[in-house]
Amino acid sequence: MAEARVGIRVADDRQSVTIEIGSTAEQSETVVLNIEQLTQIIRLLGQARARMVQGDQKRPLDGKTVETVIEPPWYIQVAQIDGSLLAFDHPSYGPLAFAVPRADVVRIVDILSKHLAHANPQQEKPS
Repeated sequence: MAEARVGIRVADDRQSVTIEIGSTAEQSETVVLNIEQLTQIIRLLGQARARMVQGDQKRPLDGKTVETVIEPPWYIQVAQIDGSLLAFDHPSYGPLAFAVPRADVVRIVDILSKHLAHANPQQEKPS
């Protein structure tokens, strides 16, 4: 497979992005996308990645470095499975939702409850 060159530049007005992609041996092609088009490309790339790892063994995340988002918008509702749907708006990937089975919801609630029990409550400032 030929080596690829990829470049991305967000416009000064933040209304579009220019993507340049091509072989390192040839002239690159550029395309300009708005945020909806960029989000669609990200979604399609995610679907392609999912197909590439389909059937691979799921590996635990313990000890791995993951991209962390502080205070993302979130939403929870009953899932169509026996469990809960957890949705987050990730600044890089857009809205992401996870259908979590009831047994895992119980584990998550237990772990978060233990975290809260051990956390130091913030001291109230005097008025």
